[in-house]
Amino acid sequence: MSEESISLIVAVYERARVLELVLASLEQQSFSNFEVVLADDGSSPEIASIANDWVERAGRPVRHIWHEDKGFRKTIVVNQAVAKSTGDYLIFIDGDCILHHRFVERHFARRRRGRALSGRRVMLDAALTARVTLDDVRSRRIERPSFWWRHAPAHDRRNGVYVPAAFGWRGGFNPRYEILGCNFSLYRGDFLKVNGYDERIVGRGMEDVNLRTRLLNSGVSVHSISQEALQFHCQHGNDGFPHDPEAVERWRDTKEIRAPRGVIKSSSTRGRTAGVLRCAE
Repeated sequence: MSEESISLIVAVYERARVLELVLASLEQQSFSNFEVVLADDGSSPEIASIANDWVERAGRPVRHIWHEDKGFRKTIVVNQAVAKSTGDYLIFIDGDCILHHRFVERHFARRRRGRALSGRRVMLDAALTARVTLDDVRSRRIERPSFWWRHAPAHDRRNGVYVPAAFGWRGGFNPRYEILGCNFSLYRGDFLKVNGYDERIVGRGMEDVNLRTRLLNSGVSVHSISQEALQFHCQHGNDGFPHDPEAVERWRDTKEIRAPRGVIKSSSTRGRTAGVLRCAE
C-alpha cells in the first residue's frame, strides 16, 4: 500500500439525513485508507451529532471544521478544512453526493503531480432523493442504473455508468477540463501552489471556475475522471447567483496564480486528533 495519505474534504451545510447516506457510502469504499474532514458552512448542531454517531459506528475519526452561518462561504470553510487536514492527496466532495464504492480508489489510482482530476455526477430527482435509504447505499443498490435511470436527466445518465477503461481517451485528450467542486482531486502541493480557493468569492458559483483558471495558470492540468469516479447527487434547491457579469469575467479570466486570501495565512496550522474535532473558526 502506498505511503501517501488521502484527505476526503466534504463540504457540508445542513441536510443531516442526506449526510448520513453519504457517510454510509464512505463505509463501502474499496479503498478505505483516508481521513474524513467535514467543511461545515454553518450548520446546526445536528451535523456534529451525525459525525459523532458515525465515528462510533464506523470506528473512524472525523474532523469537523465549522464556522458561523453568514451565507454561502464555502471557499472559506473548505480552505480551513484543508489547513486542518493531513493528507498528501486531497479529494473534494459535497455532503449531498453519495459515492460509488470505487470512488476514492479511482481518484487515487489516477493521481499524478501537476494534474487535477474532475468527475461528474448523476442528479437524482426529488422523488428518489426522498426515498433513498441507508440500505440502498449499503447494499450498493443505488449504483445499479435500473435503480436511478428514470430518476435522472437523460444528459446525466452516462455519468452513472462505470467505464474506467475509457480514461485513456477521455482523460488524456483534454487537459483543460472543467472542475466540479463536488467531485475533484489533486495533490496538496498543487492546491497550495495556488493557495486554494479565493476567499474573496462568496455566494454560490464562480469559486470552482476561478480555481481551475489559477491551476491552469500555474501549469497544473485538469483532466476528466467521468464514468470512473461516480457519484449520485441528492436534489436540493439553490440560492440565487449573486455575481454580476463583470465579476464573472474577473473571476473566470483572472491572470493570478495564488489567491491573495486563501489557505495560507499567518496563523495557519495543521493538527492531528482522534474522534471528532469541531473547530469553530
